[in-house]
Amino acid sequence: MRSKILILTFLVFPPVLRGSFNACAQSKEENKSSDTVTTPGMIYRISDEIDFEYQKPKHFAFAKYIIPITGKYFQNTFTKKNIIPIGGMIAGTAVLCLWDKAILDGSQKLGDNLGIAHTNRQKTYARFSIKLGENKFEVPLNGPWDLNSAMYYLGDGVTHLTIAGSFWAYGIIAKDFRARHTASQLAESIIACGIVVQVLKHITGRESPFAAEFPIGYWRPFPNQAEYAKHVPTYDAFPSGHLATAMATVTVIAENYPEKKYVRPVGYSLMGLLAYSMLNNGVHWFSDYPLSITMGYAFAKIAVNRGRKVIDKKKNSDNVKMPRHSQRGKLLLLPYLSAPGNGLTVVYSF
Repeated sequence: MRSKILILTFLVFPPVLRGSFNACAQSKEENKSSDTVTTPGMIYRISDEIDFEYQKPKHFAFAKYIIPITGKYFQNTFTKKNIIPIGGMIAGTAVLCLWDKAILDGSQKLGDNLGIAHTNRQKTYARFSIKLGENKFEVPLNGPWDLNSAMYYLGDGVTHLTIAGSFWAYGIIAKDFRARHTASQLAESIIACGIVVQVLKHITGRESPFAAEFPIGYWRPFPNQAEYAKHVPTYDAFPSGHLATAMATVTVIAENYPEKKYVRPVGYSLMGLLAYSMLNNGVHWFSDYPLSITMGYAFAKIAVNRGRKVIDKKKNSDNVKMPRHSQRGKLLLLPYLSAPGNGLTVVYSF
């Protein structure tokens, strides 16, 4: 049936979860992938030429892919064909380091002119009590306090996992396989990317701007991990986990909903605000961003490419085998043999 519409309002990208989808049983073949349930897939019309097919995913299937996607990222990245791009990334980051102080000062001066604070202030909006045995714990629900902290929260892991949870909830309620796969891919790429970002932070040891003892921040490769834990801002600037997470989120949603043309413009605009806020509050240098963006994009692409089947209707149509020597749109005369007698058959292909 066409146009099953269920209107729900979710965080950040609500219009993506509205609209119609065409879901029909197209194949009776069993899906042997262990992260899907054997069931007819749902077909979503993306354009006149392209359909996407999604099988029903199992709950929390993303968890088993967190380690494999990390290995796939390094396998895809460190290849001979990427020697030049990797070299360009290193060289570009090094050049940007020379401009970091000027860019940082300009960003903070703009914040002063616009009345935007340079802090990341948080406010506790609610507290939840959790009792485990005889022990009782309070979990605060914190959120942004002012404009700069609101922009900074655009890259917070809680924000993006909330988006993933919204897709998952919609997928369950509306029985929408695409939304559920999107949620799974978001969780997978965000968590895996976050792990690699943390490893790189602990290896590179770059000072955050607000804690810098040098105009463009000292780099202290392979720092003492005990010192790292005591003085995190002294070591954790490179790369930006917030921006990598944001890029992964935008890419996963845009790849699964390519007919929603506004996803990338809106997503990249919000990423711009996030990038500016981290310069304004002195959490990151501008040169921390290129690697972060490419990492988020790469992890998202790996997750998406495994989670769906692209059906190219134009290509499939062109591959249909016609009678030998036949041409579309022309008359064919073929021999007709039968017991009563022989003759000719007229065939018109179109």
